[in-house]
Amino acid sequence: MRLVVALTGLAFGFAAPAFAQQTDTIDPQIAEQLRAEAKKFEEAYNNHDAAAVAALFTEDAVLVTPHGTFSGRKAIEEKYEEEDFRAYHGIHRAAKDSGYRAG
Repeated sequence: MRLVVALTGLAFGFAAPAFAQQTDTIDPQIAEQLRAEAKKFEEAYNNHDAAAVAALFTEDAVLVTPHGTFSGRKAIEEKYEEEDFRAYHGIHRAAKDSGYRAG
């Protein structure tokens, strides 16, 4: 009997998280806003426009990368100019279809 109770408890323990998962989808307007921002980033990045990339961040943004932490829009702009655009001389790294799918 104890084994049956223990197995039943385990079954409920594993099943409960599955029922607790949200089934809500992303608001279509928010998804479209995210796609528009991603497109702005893609265009600015592919045009090697560090100022336009940085403009997508808030003034007090913090960008954390494997190469360091960059605080503020000006530091982020300098990071993109130095590390991404000068170092790679014209290579387009922002994909035309980034694979981002919302909703």
